[in-house]
Amino acid sequence: MKKFEFSLGRIRDYKNILLDREKNVLVGLMMEKNNITDRIEELDREFERVNNEMHEEMRSGLNVTKIRLYEAQKNGMREEQRLLGDRLDFLQVSIDKQQERVSSLKMDVSGYDNLEAKKREEWGKEFAKEQDLVISEFVSQKYTREHKIT
Repeated sequence: MKKFEFSLGRIRDYKNILLDREKNVLVGLMMEKNNITDRIEELDREFERVNNEMHEEMRSGLNVTKIRLYEAQKNGMREEQRLLGDRLDFLQVSIDKQQERVSSLKMDVSGYDNLEAKKREEWGKEFAKEQDLVISEFVSQKYTREHKIT
């Protein structure tokens, strides 16, 4: 009997390659999300520092120009945070879609793996039957030869 060969192995291998690519895309999106989250937290700390600095200087006397400078700096940070928040929302939608793609491909690959296991098991049973038949024929021929001679 010929060696076991899974005819859909190439398709499964191709799906595995696609799965790896989609996982890499997902990792990239998640890294970008983490970087943006870190930047938003950094801006929060910077905003707090600038705000405290402005209040400290206001206690000791601060001119209008300096106050406007602080306010412009804080407004710039707020605007950057808003833009980053929008990007974060977009990334979350992209991550959700990418996770669906990865999940779908995992199911495809798993289906091919299960099919291969089933086919391998069927092949094993057929192989065992064939071996039993060969052994039976051998025993039968040996028995026939022994009884012909005597």
